[in-house]
Amino acid sequence: MMKSLVEKMRPYAKVVVLISLVVLAFGFAMFQGGFLSWFLFYTFLPFALYSIGLFFYPIHKFTVTRSLDKTELRTGESIEARIEITRKDRFPLLFLLVEEELNGRLGKNTSMKKAFIFPWFRKSFSITFLLHNLPRGEHGLSAIRLKTGDMIGLFEKEANYDLPKKVLVWPAYYDLSYKQLENFFNQGEAGSVKKMQREHSIVSGVREYQPGDQMSWINWKATANKNAIMTKEFEEQKSHDVYLVLDEASSESFEDSVVFAASFAHVLLKKGILVGYAGSAMHEAPLPIRGGDGQLQRILYRLAKTEADEKGSLSSLLGSHQTVLSQNVAIILITSHLDQRMVEQISAYKMNQSITIVCIKKEGQLAAEDLFAKRSAYIRGMRVSYLEQGHFESGLVEVMAQ
Repeated sequence: MMKSLVEKMRPYAKVVVLISLVVLAFGFAMFQGGFLSWFLFYTFLPFALYSIGLFFYPIHKFTVTRSLDKTELRTGESIEARIEITRKDRFPLLFLLVEEELNGRLGKNTSMKKAFIFPWFRKSFSITFLLHNLPRGEHGLSAIRLKTGDMIGLFEKEANYDLPKKVLVWPAYYDLSYKQLENFFNQGEAGSVKKMQREHSIVSGVREYQPGDQMSWINWKATANKNAIMTKEFEEQKSHDVYLVLDEASSESFEDSVVFAASFAHVLLKKGILVGYAGSAMHEAPLPIRGGDGQLQRILYRLAKTEADEKGSLSSLLGSHQTVLSQNVAIILITSHLDQRMVEQISAYKMNQSITIVCIKKEGQLAAEDLFAKRSAYIRGMRVSYLEQGHFESGLVEVMAQ
């Protein structure tokens, strides 16, 4: 309590001392006389008066606005933040330090957060920040901090302007080709190229239109009779839906797992496959299986916000939310760590659906325990693909044992 009171009173004590020095310098010049005495007084006077004026100057009454060139972008891209500052007077400011307060990972990963400008007598001025290489996530720009000071370093003025703004950085994803996906799925499994294209020849009935249905599936006769858009329903259609489950346990390959999940959801939804999504930490309810651009945006938004969680492993998901694996769909489990224990846990909750486990590996060579887990999964009717970390843009490169 006493310490904070002393800190608050210190600037006022400096003002008193400075005014006392001005009075003493004037008195010395009056009584001493001579050129040197008056020269020292008039030389010291402007600095003292400016410092006293700056002490009482209301820097907190500026008008500060921030505008962004975009609020949604992809991982690694940059944004431009333009800060406009206006005031009602022309009090000379020798310099002004403008600092953008950044929160969380945004503050750690961006470089240019502050800059000096020299307003002098101008009533309005601006500065532009370039925030480079933004990381994935939902970030907040909280406040603008302004700082200035006098020529002799006695006083420093500071003011904070709360200007909250959200920036959403979507996860990076790549356009995976059919050929790349053929290397990932065995022919005949859910998610194969043939099923992705939905080249069906047997129509079992009609149903109401759903987002993601292609125009070629519309049954125009049924549409005219029911006065609503009806699409053809195929015999194989029930096994085409895919459920993505991301292992959110903390690991060095977590970001690569997010990139793969985003890329995979993008290509499936783009080709008409209905996709659902769940994160193993289950911070939010699983996304039901749907199609279309709206579903892609929902999945990417979840992937943008997801964070590695020590308690968010696939094991915890299987133990408390078995309904995710009980759906009659093809399930894709994306993880960065797979062992015999996890294979047994997944197998215990597995029913009749197709399960593929994608394991992102940091190194290209598999360990013996990885090969053992893969063989064990195969025996239990599951497929395991080990993928190299950071190579999704050049294709789904499966790690080969040597």
